[in-house]
Amino acid sequence: MNVEIIVLNIPSVMGMDDYNWLLNQVSEEKRGRVKKLRFLKDAYRTLLGEALVRAAIVSRLGLGNEHIRFAKNEYGKPSLVSHGSFHFNVSHSGEWVAVFVSQAPVGIDVEEIKPIDMNIAESFLSEREYQRLMSYNHGERLPHFYELWTLKESYIKCKGEGLSIPLHSFSIMVNEDRSITLEPEGEHYFFRTYELDEHHKLAACSEADRFPPNVKRWSFDELRMMLELDWSKGII
Repeated sequence: MNVEIIVLNIPSVMGMDDYNWLLNQVSEEKRGRVKKLRFLKDAYRTLLGEALVRAAIVSRLGLGNEHIRFAKNEYGKPSLVSHGSFHFNVSHSGEWVAVFVSQAPVGIDVEEIKPIDMNIAESFLSEREYQRLMSYNHGERLPHFYELWTLKESYIKCKGEGLSIPLHSFSIMVNEDRSITLEPEGEHYFFRTYELDEHHKLAACSEADRFPPNVKRWSFDELRMMLELDWSKGII
C-alpha cells in the first residue's frame, strides 16, 4: 500500500444536493454530530473529513463504503475494523481537510494561521521551544509557532493518546537544515512538513520513516468518484 497524504480544499458554499449526498456517505453517529453544529463551515469540515477517509479506504482496499466500520481507542483515535495493518489519521482546519494513510501508525495536523498572543503560546510549548520561538524576529514568530503546533499535534495523534500527553512535556525542534528532532530522545518517531498555502500549516508524524514527497490534491468530483466506485463491477 502506498503511503499518501491526500488533501481537499473545503468549498465556501456547497449545493444542497452535494451536502445531502455527503450526509449519506458517513455514519449515523457522524450525521448526528453534524446536525448539532452551529456553523455550516464546521459541518462541511466534519463531513468532508470522514468522507475523505472513507474515499482513501475505498481506493486502497477495494472495500465498499457501506462496509466500512470504525472503532476508537480509549483516547478517541479511530481505526478501521478488521484491517489492523491499515493506519490513517485525519485533520481539518480553515480551508483544508487532510488524511494520512500508511501501514504504520500516523498522525497529521493542519492548522489555519491566525493571530495569537505569544504570551499564551508559552503555556503550550516546552521551555526550549518557547525560547527558540522568541529568538525569531517578530514577523517570523507566528508561522513558526503554527509549524511547531502542527508538529506537536501530529505527534500526539500518532501516539494515539490525545491530550493525555501534556504539550509542554516534550520538545520538537526544527533545525537549520529543516531536519526535525524529538526530545527527549528514545522514541522512534519521524516528522515531515508540507506546504499547502500561505495561510495554513501541515505536519505529519509516523512510526516509520516513510512519507510521500508531496501531498495529493483531490477535487470534490474525485472524492465523489471514489466513494461511488462499484468495486464488484469495477465501474462507477
